[in-house]
Amino acid sequence: MDSFFFERKSKLHTLLKKSKATILDFDGLLADSEPYHYKAYNEVFERYGHTLNKAEYWIEWTSKGKGIAGEIERHNLKLDVNPIDIRKQKFEVYTRFCESGEIKLFPEAVHLIEQLSSTLRLAIASGSWATDIRHILRNADALDLIPIILGKESAKREKPFPDIFLSAAEKLGHSPTECFVLEDALKGLNAANDAGIPCIIIKNDLNQNIDFNGAEIVFPSLTDFVSALSS
Repeated sequence: MDSFFFERKSKLHTLLKKSKATILDFDGLLADSEPYHYKAYNEVFERYGHTLNKAEYWIEWTSKGKGIAGEIERHNLKLDVNPIDIRKQKFEVYTRFCESGEIKLFPEAVHLIEQLSSTLRLAIASGSWATDIRHILRNADALDLIPIILGKESAKREKPFPDIFLSAAEKLGHSPTECFVLEDALKGLNAANDAGIPCIIIKNDLNQNIDFNGAEIVFPSLTDFVSALSS
């Protein structure tokens, strides 16, 4: 293991000692679902003659959170459909993926949850609908592991606004400073910072080129985080 691993591990265990709860993102952190969000949006956009660029999607949609409006603006699209209808159609396609069992948790996800829940209260705070999150957890026999699940419907404003993280802290019964957030996206880091909650970033295949300046700790992978947590 490199010397930076022991530095990350030390920072993590210092944070764990003063924390009482953990707020977890879901897509791209626990579940390998981001490719299916892309597939769902792309399926809908292609109905109207536009194909999403996958590499651009990971940066502009997944990490920065620019969404439909950003895609339309970047490409100066003149679509015969409004953004609300695009979102509605996307949700229908994505829910189909969730129900079918196609979307899996990452191999380390259940172990991560079990390790954290042994000493901390847990909540999921995600931009996906709670019902879709539950489908994925249920298909992995992991639904009972996390008692508090906050989805898109839980906050008026989505990340990068802090609303859902503040709601999660309230549901957990702890102040923001008694929690920490696990995230993989820039919009999540910005939301956590605005909420006054320390944020740990987990790198993955999709966010390697994102600058996560402002994170409490940045781990190069979920495996690396689990190793630091367990040792």
